[in-house]
Amino acid sequence: MKYLLFDQSAIETFVSRNVFQSIEYVQGKELVEHFCGTKESGLLEDVYIEHNNEGVLFVGKKKDRENDSKDKGEKVFCVDLVTCNILSEQKHPADLLTIMQKVFRTALKIWNRQPFSTSERINQTKSIVFPFVFPDHRRIVIERSNNIERLTKRKIDFPLLAYKYCAEEWHGEETVNTSILCKASEEYVARHFQIRRMIPDVSAYNSDSTTVALGQFKGTRLEGKDSFAYWNYDTQYNSLTNSQRNVVDYKGIDSPLRVDGAAGTGKTLSLIMRAYRLLIEHREAGIPFRIAFFTHSVSTCEQAKMIFSHYPEAHCFMQTGEAQTICFLTLLDFAKDFARISNSNLLEPDAENAKTYQLIIIQQVLEEAKDSYLINTYRPLLSQDMQTIFEDLSENAMSNLCALLQHEFSVQIKGRTDCTLEAYQELPSITNGLYCETKEDKEFIYRLFTEYQKKLSSLNNFDVDDVVIEALARLDAPVWRRQRSEEGFDYIFVDEMHLFNINEQSLFHFLTKDYSKREIPICFALDYCQAVGDRGNTEKDYIETAFGKTEKTKYHTVFRNSPKIANFCASIAASGVLMFQSSFENPYETAQNNFTVQEEKKSSIEPSLRMYRNDEEMIKALESYLDELTKDLQCKKREIAIISFEPLWASEIMAENLSKLTGRAITFLDGHNTVEEDEYVLTSPYFINGLEFQGVILLGVDEGRVPQTIGTNDISQHFIKYSAYNLLYLASSRAKYRLVLMGSDVNGRSSCLEHSIEAGYLKVDK
Repeated sequence: MKYLLFDQSAIETFVSRNVFQSIEYVQGKELVEHFCGTKESGLLEDVYIEHNNEGVLFVGKKKDRENDSKDKGEKVFCVDLVTCNILSEQKHPADLLTIMQKVFRTALKIWNRQPFSTSERINQTKSIVFPFVFPDHRRIVIERSNNIERLTKRKIDFPLLAYKYCAEEWHGEETVNTSILCKASEEYVARHFQIRRMIPDVSAYNSDSTTVALGQFKGTRLEGKDSFAYWNYDTQYNSLTNSQRNVVDYKGIDSPLRVDGAAGTGKTLSLIMRAYRLLIEHREAGIPFRIAFFTHSVSTCEQAKMIFSHYPEAHCFMQTGEAQTICFLTLLDFAKDFARISNSNLLEPDAENAKTYQLIIIQQVLEEAKDSYLINTYRPLLSQDMQTIFEDLSENAMSNLCALLQHEFSVQIKGRTDCTLEAYQELPSITNGLYCETKEDKEFIYRLFTEYQKKLSSLNNFDVDDVVIEALARLDAPVWRRQRSEEGFDYIFVDEMHLFNINEQSLFHFLTKDYSKREIPICFALDYCQAVGDRGNTEKDYIETAFGKTEKTKYHTVFRNSPKIANFCASIAASGVLMFQSSFENPYETAQNNFTVQEEKKSSIEPSLRMYRNDEEMIKALESYLDELTKDLQCKKREIAIISFEPLWASEIMAENLSKLTGRAITFLDGHNTVEEDEYVLTSPYFINGLEFQGVILLGVDEGRVPQTIGTNDISQHFIKYSAYNLLYLASSRAKYRLVLMGSDVNGRSSCLEHSIEAGYLKVDK
């Protein structure tokens, strides 16, 4: 093949429909096959694609355009395959589709005289398009000034030519050969009238089944009959990508099925749909079938239950006495009930809140140790690094140290030992945790752990790990081994597996009916970038080794975030989490975006960082930004969220203060309450898993807080910076169309943002 030629109508069709944005859709995959010349001529939606000996013509329906006049001709875009080696990407179809979608949008901008984005450059008469996230330097070059008299006479108006694809630096000082453009355009002129007659007058495009894809739903409270959650199951199913449909339809129920994907790729919803399909199939076959759907927090549990409840017969499946049933529950609720521990004995009934309260108790232990002989007695015996970390016990340093100790107590001591000093001293430290260099270091930390345990005992409370470990002891015992064949589950779903630590993950092995099977019937969703639990090397991670041979499916299509926000999230993932774990799999490495060109117009502004003289100035500016986002996005107030990285501001009291200061109704969202339409949301990064907002303001993103550098030292910086990248990624990925970061110059610009700013994915506003 020598060329690919597209007319304006074909390009407008390809950029305006979700199904052409990703190869995970059948239509997107077929489009790439046409690019590569491996398909036969035929209709694809409203575009007829004709293959000939020289190349491929993509001809769309003739559209009535404003300002069109009879003397205006056809606009075409040609890819010269002789000089533009774009088909070198045939082995990477997702990349090839991304490249073409990017240049389609650039072509439309050129024809419509619209401004270019940061990924598009101009060099004299050339337009250079960078389709991928920095530091990927691949680019495609378009010649705009193809004034060819014989094409003008044939009513070809403003033809564009893509003639170079490369990764090296390029300066544009070259003469472009237009012979292929002429050949392709003349073939188009000769054939386009006949080709258009083969396109049906009635659209082949079914908007009901393909316009909105899985993952597009509101997170604060689902309302409105246009929401994905209210669609019938068949319409939802028709909207799935191939990867999502493979998970929903996956036949095996005897071994693990793992679903990987970045935030906003529709993992949770495809798990819910799979659960419903399994229940329907087993009811039709007359086979009893019990499903457990586990979530980490109460809010995500209620959300999953609500989505499932809108399916036909859902109320029957949610009844405990039925032959085919499903129960939605948090793992803490299950462990608490199984271990026969009352709510009054829990730190908090919600796992997320319990882990937050756990930090308060650890801080109290440190305060008392600071005032007693404990720290002074051990300090001379400790390694130099451990001495350093306990020298500064100011308020900010204490916060960082509490996070380190929480991880050490929960994951290392309770999760990986039998809670004895001897076993703990034999356990190697992990890179992203508290590094204990000597035997004395371990003994000291263990003493703090015993003081923490005494505090729990004095409160007559158990933390999450206590409850889970107690449940594990009862599950791994003769009574349950005998009972589980009757009372165990036939299949388990786990949403957001990355939020559970090793203790919690271990529990899933004991919940199914057959105790002898190492490969358990489980389907779980995973995104390591959102993980706030175990921070070890992922090659040795429990998830990677404990579930046996696992069928792995990866989602590549991002539905929630606009391309600009997805690029920013990708840059945070690349510069942050990947910095700490060489074995980590970047969820954005092969990501594709599902936004059409119309949706991209709503999200045309890049994520921005706005720095202020101090906190007072920053908070004062909130009023104008809330109004700006609501007006620009034309959305309800509750679809705008303020996510605070200053813990003291993430509270009901702060929401009340902000309401008075700004004159705007603001409600604090803690995972339990709902928000009214005319109320803005204030929340914390710890309460936003599973949520989505049209616009997000990240408050307090500066070096003092992201990462928290005040009071940190070498031994804690690794852990603190890992957490900062993690929470920044999690919070940013909640935004669909607009993302604003606000910080204080008193603390300085966050070092976590430098890579994103340098790469052009975060704009710094003065």
